[in-house]
Amino acid sequence: FVDIIDEYPVAEFLLKLSELKLFEGELSNLQPTEKVEIYRLSTPLFTDYAQKLRFISIPEGGSMTYDGEGLPIFPNNTILAKTFYYYFDERDPSLGKIIIETRTMIKKSGVWNVGNYVWNEDQTDAFLDDESHGLTIDWIDEFGVEKTVDYAVPTYLNCITCHQNDGVRIPIGPRIRNLNMTYNSVNQLEDYISKGLLVGAPPLSDIVVLPNWEDDIEYTLEERARAYFDVNCAHCHQPGGFYNLQFGDGFDLRFEIPFDDTNIFENRLDILSRMSSNIDGYSMPFIGTSLIHDEGLALIVEYIESMD
Repeated sequence: FVDIIDEYPVAEFLLKLSELKLFEGELSNLQPTEKVEIYRLSTPLFTDYAQKLRFISIPEGGSMTYDGEGLPIFPNNTILAKTFYYYFDERDPSLGKIIIETRTMIKKSGVWNVGNYVWNEDQTDAFLDDESHGLTIDWIDEFGVEKTVDYAVPTYLNCITCHQNDGVRIPIGPRIRNLNMTYNSVNQLEDYISKGLLVGAPPLSDIVVLPNWEDDIEYTLEERARAYFDVNCAHCHQPGGFYNLQFGDGFDLRFEIPFDDTNIFENRLDILSRMSSNIDGYSMPFIGTSLIHDEGLALIVEYIESMD
């Protein structure tokens, strides 16, 4: 028996994740209420091979407003939540999982605020926590290979390092071009439009699609590599991003920027050196990973080698 929650989530940073009323039934099942939407991304951020479930709650009577291929305009009291977990054995999810954290952004009075909920050992709830936590996790991947990661739960400062541009806190993932994808034969944006959750959008054929970085059938090598950079790197490497504020403009990894204006070629050796390293403070991405993304690195190596 599952307790059905027929009310909108609470757009406040309360002590317990359960108090936000994003989920119904046993919390660890991560079953959203009917007022909460699961959203998916064409190219997601890499975070040490963690599994992720992404949720969005639009307040009663509210809707996202189309504002180009980047971020839509979210109404106040929007909640974005992303839960990170590992299956014990990716070949058989029924064997269970360990849930680590639920990162949350809530928009109030036009400003995005961030908070992180860290799950307890019993996996019964998660608690608002600004401290850094490290834990070692062992799991078996989809190929039957035993893996280990020293997972680091980010602090508030870690979060806003990436989720900030020119001092303004912003989401990273749910950009229109990255939401413009089909899942279970339904286009995600079309679904939002039909539910009244997205307004002002042009015909889908006029909206840019961010390539799936793994899809080498539909997309070229360059398109896939640029999509990977856009999601994993561009939040820091763009005007107003953390890197550019520290070291000056001139390195811009956003998908829409013409190649000659990105300086990818000029920085190609540094990109490969840092992506292939796991030395803290030198490796890239700067925050959020401790493992080298072998598949992502292979893509970027192939892309950069194709320039010679």
